[in-house]
Amino acid sequence: MQWKVMPMFGKQIAALGLSSLLLFSGAVTAANAEEATPINTAGYTAAVEALAESGVVSGSATALQTGDGLRLAEEAGLLDGDTLSLTQLSAQALVQETEALRKENFLKENTGVLVDCNSYISLRAEPSTDAQRLRIIFDGKAARLLDIVDDEWYQVAYGSDTGYVLSEYCQPVRYEDYEGTAATNTLLEDVIAEAYSYLGTPYRYGGTSRSGIDCSGFTMKVFGAFGISLPHGATSQYRMCRSVTTAERAPGDLVFFATGGSGIGHVGIYLGGGQFIHSSTSSGVIISSLYESYYARTYLYAARLMDM
Repeated sequence: MQWKVMPMFGKQIAALGLSSLLLFSGAVTAANAEEATPINTAGYTAAVEALAESGVVSGSATALQTGDGLRLAEEAGLLDGDTLSLTQLSAQALVQETEALRKENFLKENTGVLVDCNSYISLRAEPSTDAQRLRIIFDGKAARLLDIVDDEWYQVAYGSDTGYVLSEYCQPVRYEDYEGTAATNTLLEDVIAEAYSYLGTPYRYGGTSRSGIDCSGFTMKVFGAFGISLPHGATSQYRMCRSVTTAERAPGDLVFFATGGSGIGHVGIYLGGGQFIHSSTSSGVIISSLYESYYARTYLYAARLMDM
């Protein structure tokens, strides 16, 4: 279950905090409390149950006194005016302390997050969708959970990067359950990041550098950056791969096209969602869609060089 702030839970704690602080500060005496409407312990019971369900145990028997603190405060006239009383400030501190305990407990129980989306999410430098994207993390990958920010973002560590991901696309998990498996292997994202770094590189027949590169030279250099050797030639690269069906096609697979006739004439790297990155003769390294009329017409098959 994702960690979420519960407004009603916070109100219950605020009420309990005011009750205890008012009774013990002398602002409302025991006698005054007895003269008021009989104390309702339902709020206290509900708060204790909510704490227990979240794995948080009250540290002090006197910290959460039975009674409806907000009602007592209202009857004592302490909620009139715009100035917060010391008891109200203390009650707010109790709410924050309780939330901090719940957060600490959540982070102890959940040491990682599992990406749960249709394709990939962005790891941002700051908890904002406008912040710099450090890298992408694909569906099914696990990252180490470090912190929770504003109940909307998780601070995580993935590979060599630390940043923020939207919590709505992640499931809290124990990182130890995934460590050492394909879920924590960052090779796929590293390959894609390397491919992205070539965007805008001009096309050059036979080229294998950032000053000019052809389609198979591009795939050769991208995978070669990680010690994965490929020959320079689309047909030769296909022979080193294992064919996969359209349903099996996944990010990191190579996609092949018959752009020069009946045989393989072009190759790119599949990104997911029908998109692939490649060095085109007209535009250099760009991202295109398999559903564009030209590529839909010339598409042959996908093949997997290795499992990532």
